[in-house]
Amino acid sequence: MLDKVKWNELDQKFKSTVKSPADIPSAFKFIKIQQVLAVLAIVVFLIYPAYGYAIQEASPGSNDPPGPWMEACTWLRSNTPDPGMNYNAIYEAPKNGELFKYPDTAYGVMSWWDYGHYIETIGHRMPNANPFQAGVGGRRVSINETNQPGAATVFHGSIRKRATAVLKGIDPRPDKMGTRYIISDARMATDIFGAMPAWTLDNDGYYQSYWTGSGYQSIPSTRYFNSMEARLHIFDGNGLKQYRMVYETEAYQTDETVYKQVYNFIFGGNIPVEDTGYVKTFEYVKGAKITGTTSSNETVKINTTILTNQGRTFDYSQSTTADSQGRYEFTVPYSTDCPIAGQTQFDTAPSGPYVLSYGNTTKEVRVSEEAVLKGEEIKV
Repeated sequence: MLDKVKWNELDQKFKSTVKSPADIPSAFKFIKIQQVLAVLAIVVFLIYPAYGYAIQEASPGSNDPPGPWMEACTWLRSNTPDPGMNYNAIYEAPKNGELFKYPDTAYGVMSWWDYGHYIETIGHRMPNANPFQAGVGGRRVSINETNQPGAATVFHGSIRKRATAVLKGIDPRPDKMGTRYIISDARMATDIFGAMPAWTLDNDGYYQSYWTGSGYQSIPSTRYFNSMEARLHIFDGNGLKQYRMVYETEAYQTDETVYKQVYNFIFGGNIPVEDTGYVKTFEYVKGAKITGTTSSNETVKINTTILTNQGRTFDYSQSTTADSQGRYEFTVPYSTDCPIAGQTQFDTAPSGPYVLSYGNTTKEVRVSEEAVLKGEEIKV
């Protein structure tokens, strides 16, 4: 490299020689080949990489969220009810430890904390958890602590009633749900699932060692497949009473198929081994109550086929046993009607009526969207 003195000498000679553009060729007689190479080295090893990086960073899309999340949050913004909170407003923080007074129309969107800013800035909806690690919930020091409500508590939980209780516990308003929509992606169900129970200090038993003939392999266990995250993303919410899929993005090749192969082979399942929507959006609803009577202790089943906005179909089903008086009841989250103005404009719904069956009896049941949202009873 040239030192400062030589650079100054070269600069003075150049200025004294070059009086006009025509003088430039003669000025190069003062420049040695080593000096040219030094300049080229500066350009190649210092300036060009920085320039390339700057161009990459400044290019449109260089820091964009993943495409499926862009799509899912854009859909959320356009197809879900207005929560009654001005996205561009600045709200004054409550004083003296008081709680912020949300309007009755306000609701949250639950996902893993990594994605909270996408939900807020693209979807214009309030995330229950965000990358500041607010709303994660769980425990911090000991398993004996109270498990605080939050994203970790919801997704790793194995009892759906408990998950619903957590969603209610998030909201300081009495008798209100802190969450209306839950968004999951394939990474939450596979690559980063372990982080969820880890935040609750209760992360044992979600994976187990399995002998493959050439060595032991860690595979998802029964506890994993009973988690809320698995029930939503791997099983599409099949059998859940108050959670329905309302949108999914395009499928990408992920480890989802591996998890499904494990479930079918090890646990005797029969779910289709395929990649499904990379990001899936579910809605919590009260659910319509379908009631009827049959013989005592009779097994009663109900099912329908769900058609997603991607043209994919999957089965939704439940089964129960009639009581000693022959009474049975189902709570179902999907309506067989069109969306209602001002509510979720869903793109995923049953392709036909529910089919109720017991013994030699089969009945078709149609369910209104109003009944799903208000928890109304439908007598069969």
